Amino acid sequence: TSTPTSTPTSTPTSTPSTPAPTPSTCPKEDTAALEFLAERGKKLGFDLTLTERKLILKEASKDGGLTAAKWEKLVTPQSLASAERLTLTEYLTKSHDLHLGQTLLKNTARLGVAFFAMTGAHTAGEANMHAMGATLTGCITALGGGTFNNLVMGVSPVGWVKDPTFLMITVGASLVGFYVWPLVESLIEDEFADEDTSSSKIPAIVRNTSLPPPNLVRYSLESVALSSLAVIGAQQGIVRGLHPVVSASMGVTIAVGGVARDLMCKRDLSLSTTTGCQSYGVASFSGAAAYVALRQLHVWNCAGSTVKLVSGGIPIGLRILVGFGTVFGIRAWAWKQKPGEGESEGIFLSMDENAKNFKRLIKGE
Repeated sequence: TSTPTSTPTSTPTSTPSTPAPTPSTCPKEDTAALEFLAERGKKLGFDLTLTERKLILKEASKDGGLTAAKWEKLVTPQSLASAERLTLTEYLTKSHDLHLGQTLLKNTARLGVAFFAMTGAHTAGEANMHAMGATLTGCITALGGGTFNNLVMGVSPVGWVKDPTFLMITVGASLVGFYVWPLVESLIEDEFADEDTSSSKIPAIVRNTSLPPPNLVRYSLESVALSSLAVIGAQQGIVRGLHPVVSASMGVTIAVGGVARDLMCKRDLSLSTTTGCQSYGVASFSGAAAYVALRQLHVWNCAGSTVKLVSGGIPIGLRILVGFGTVFGIRAWAWKQKPGEGESEGIFLSMDENAKNFKRLIKGE
């Protein structure tokens, strides 16, 4: 008998299916890097989203993965460059402070800050502000330009915060401008008063309330302050390695305090108007530019192993004197040329006046 043989049936084998990766899935090393960035950001005060951390990871680590060692290697050159600039700034400042001219300039600048505060408070008093408002105006007039200068250059803390002496000087000078100045004026008026009210022996230098521009005393004090602080502003740019044009422009930032005073007292802006004291901007920039130009000439002269022009270079005292004198000279010329004095139209013409002059020039009139 034959026994039937059964052929084994083959059962199909099923292979387990692997799920397709989703776009949100990250490699393990990327997940660790993203967590690292979140932790570092939180320590530094930054709350970083997932998208922001992915962007940082993509830009900072080309080969994928970001560890503490890689991050330190990435930021070290930037930290080193900042530290080097800060060190050079400190040494440049110290090299300036070694000279007598720089010491005189700093003392004059402190005096200038007091002058600005005093004239600012006096102007505010004439605008019918009380003592508190006048003191605030005086402080903004004196410290506003330097504060703006520091903020533009990223200096922190700003000068009067680092050295509160400046704030105390401005408060004291503002009170003098509000209480003492008008008292002295009144006493002088009583001394020189004449029985005939149509004529008076009061010198014009003492008081002139009939004209919007400041009187000569106030104008002179402001000119001394502006001259010293314009040079200081330019120096702040130089010691921080800024471009010469930018350093010269830093001298103009000192005028911001005067502009703020004029706005608060509802006066014509000193920086730009064609009436009144219109020389703030041009005088401060010209003086700062003169100082920076002499500084650049000094560096070029002493850059190599041998001098090119003058042995020893251009002394810093001479540079300061030229910058200071340029500002003061332009201010004096502007006072002489101020509108309303005879046939003078000021040192600048308005836009409409310039257009009329160009029109006459084109027509040959």
